Amino acid sequence: MNDLADGSNMSIGRVYYWFPDRDSVIAALVTRAVDRLATVFADSVNGKEHITTPLLLQQAIAAMCEFIDENPAVVTLSTTGGTHCPGERLFQQLVQFGTTLVYDRVPGIPAIEVDVVARTATGIALGMLHGYTHAGPARPLIRQELTYVLSAYLYARFPPPPDPTWTLPTRAVQPSRPSRTNFTESTVVWPALADADPSATHR
Repeated sequence: MNDLADGSNMSIGRVYYWFPDRDSVIAALVTRAVDRLATVFADSVNGKEHITTPLLLQQAIAAMCEFIDENPAVVTLSTTGGTHCPGERLFQQLVQFGTTLVYDRVPGIPAIEVDVVARTATGIALGMLHGYTHAGPARPLIRQELTYVLSAYLYARFPPPPDPTWTLPTRAVQPSRPSRTNFTESTVVWPALADADPSATHR
């Protein structure tokens, strides 16, 4: 606490007024980290109803990873603890985004299915982002793979009506229900290290 007082040019009494112990300092840092990361994420996806899910995920994940590159402790702080811990706030905010996304893109889907999908996608994202912070030179690959994994998961579960999956009842991975199709912007998402990826830099 003395180091905190010295670094902030505050008296020790003033520090203890705001932060009675070390845990309260950590909680404040986590809350700030979560709020900043959640804001970056929200700013990257708001008003993007017209673009396909893979393109939306690509833009959102790029914004989050760029923020993490500049603030490497954010993910560690934001994923600290479980239920009722400050890190739970980021999880819940990402689940809420996933919920809104699925409701917008999959007509007639029941609430329980939306919740399962949103929580699954959030768990995948936070797990891979945690690995991203320790990936060093492989960070661009993790970023690309996260975009691919989430896009593949959501597309496999909710392909559009014209997709051939709907006419292949013996296909190993079956869909749940169709997504809407009235998007005006799209993109192709490649897995990391795919030989056919025209933008690959690993060769």
